[in-house]
Amino acid sequence: MNATANTVNNIPVITIQEPGAKATNAQLRVIGHAVKENQLERFDENAWKNMTKGQAAEIITKLYADHGELPASQAQKTKLGDLIRRGFLKGLKRETYQNLTSSQAKRMIYKGLQNETANRTVEGYEPREPLAPRAPMTERQSERLTQLVNDGFLSRFNYGFFRKMTHEQASKYIRLGKWRQANNQKSA
Repeated sequence: MNATANTVNNIPVITIQEPGAKATNAQLRVIGHAVKENQLERFDENAWKNMTKGQAAEIITKLYADHGELPASQAQKTKLGDLIRRGFLKGLKRETYQNLTSSQAKRMIYKGLQNETANRTVEGYEPREPLAPRAPMTERQSERLTQLVNDGFLSRFNYGFFRKMTHEQASKYIRLGKWRQANNQKSA
């Protein structure tokens, strides 16, 4: 693959080897992510299955020209969060995490995986002690659940159930509430 810079608008010009061959999985992932982000219309099944490398390259080049760099995917953010929790990357500010681009996330994941392979944790990392089975929810979890209920993303809990909720149960409800919040789906 040859790449040269377009001096007019700094968009890299890519020469595709075998432009008539089937689009690569990496190309399809980029395009699929753009569809999920509503940057492209959904393709019909036939067009999607028969997309060539050349067609995919044209679509991706236009995407970058129209929208700039693609945001990090949810899968990338999940992987980053896992690497951070396990101490292979430094933590990020919430705003930075939310505004990551795909290429930034890719570089950070690569660095985190290198650290994981070398079993090298970041300075100051202290692993958490595993929770005992049926450990009670934390005060922070209680506050977060209350906020999600007040904001309408979770239904009210039975008081007795709420008081006896375990850490694991609270984590599941918080994940559900955060998902609803991210998708702006209020509970019924």
